[in-house]
Amino acid sequence: MADTARARYERLKFKREPFLERARRAAELTLPSLLPPDGHQGTSRLPEPYQSLGSRAVVHLSSRLMTALLPPGQPFFKMTIPPEILQESGQMSVPESMTQKLAMAEQLVQGEIERSGWRQSTNLCTQLLVVTGNALEWMGTDNRIRVYPFSQYCVVRDRAGNLLEIVLEEKMAPENVPEKAKGSLTPGQQKADNGEDVAIYTWVRKGKDGSFKVQQEINDNVIEGTKGSYSPDRLPANPLRWSVIPGESYGRGKVEEHIGDLTSFDGLSKAMRDGAAMASRNLYVVSPQTYAKRMKKFLETAENGAVGVGDADSVTMLQFENANGMQVTSAEIQRLEESLSGAFLLKSGLRRDAERVTATELRMLAEELEGVLGGVYSMLSEDMMRVRLKRLMFQMEQQGKLPEMSDVVEPQVVVGLEALGREQDVVRIQTVLNLIQGMGEEVQDYIPWPDLLKKLFVGVGLPSNVRTDEEVQRIRQKRQMSDSMGQLPADAVRQLLEQRQS
Repeated sequence: MADTARARYERLKFKREPFLERARRAAELTLPSLLPPDGHQGTSRLPEPYQSLGSRAVVHLSSRLMTALLPPGQPFFKMTIPPEILQESGQMSVPESMTQKLAMAEQLVQGEIERSGWRQSTNLCTQLLVVTGNALEWMGTDNRIRVYPFSQYCVVRDRAGNLLEIVLEEKMAPENVPEKAKGSLTPGQQKADNGEDVAIYTWVRKGKDGSFKVQQEINDNVIEGTKGSYSPDRLPANPLRWSVIPGESYGRGKVEEHIGDLTSFDGLSKAMRDGAAMASRNLYVVSPQTYAKRMKKFLETAENGAVGVGDADSVTMLQFENANGMQVTSAEIQRLEESLSGAFLLKSGLRRDAERVTATELRMLAEELEGVLGGVYSMLSEDMMRVRLKRLMFQMEQQGKLPEMSDVVEPQVVVGLEALGREQDVVRIQTVLNLIQGMGEEVQDYIPWPDLLKKLFVGVGLPSNVRTDEEVQRIRQKRQMSDSMGQLPADAVRQLLEQRQS
């Protein structure tokens, strides 16, 4: 009997279990809803950590990553022609006509990214990577990105980390199953009121020719029209990892790197809470003598400020006597909080809360993320953003939303340590303009003003507002003609106009 996607998924689950167990422990201490316990349902209760530092750390770091990977108000990429291609063609720079076409293509792609809502999926993906170390992105035909936790998929890689296989399990209500797949449902599954979800498996396998074969199955039957073949750079699925461990198919999260401190912080927070609750209790001990019974009743029923008759020596108020222990616990909690805050950039104030951030702020944020995360940030810019971009451009070309780009055009991601993008080109041009203001005209003759002007307008996002060389030439000819006509006598001008009209 041929192997099925469901059978393959069940076999691969056992190898995934140790990684999944560690990831669930990390989620329990931070954001339990990201990776709930096995068997969790929407109505069941999630684990409740004794502190909120873990959740604040994850949300803050994920927000920083999203801002750096998808800078507000500017694209995270630019279209370029590789220098080796320019050298082969005998040119030192990109031709003017090509520069404007590339800039317009960038605007089309950036507009599609904004319409497809990539920020929400990016935020969820970065949270999953920080906590669990793994996440699967799948770009649909509508150019939107769906994100899956690795409790829903299994992945196989070779020793070098190259992708070999993915098996994704999705559960949905029978009424939401695609029409082509409803014929494979059992009579019991076709009843919409049975309350049971149906499992659909998506199987991605690398073939001998290097391409990836994709198919979907339901009840061990291949769904009609779901088989396909993709080249590696056009595969809609992208399993991401936070940190790469040689020889392992799954990654480790940022939280796992600090799981010891988080576990200690959570336990000490519980101890402080219990100690504070004990210290806030008011307990009295009454002497067991007969007359003390009246005092006991009085203490139980008296309001604040009430006056009673009795022997004060027969009543003793119990005092909390572990204040020194609480101080030691508080000092250790403060030390752990300082350590975790530094690891997750909670105390960084390099970026303002604004819709747009400056190039300098983005550079400082990129350098800080790169230093704290140990190279993970630059790796995400390649593994996540570049893969997204190539797949999106391919789909937009197929949909007619983007002119077919030449093979020599290469999209370049400008996040990571290159987070300034074209804004840095604008800053450089402004610096050059300031430097040459005090220089003579003989120095300015060496400066290619048209190229600088084009780069300046492209850098600020206005590529179509620069005239071409042909347009400038026509304007100059008209100006010269107007100047020449202004210097001629009136009779000569009238005669020249009559000749042009005839």
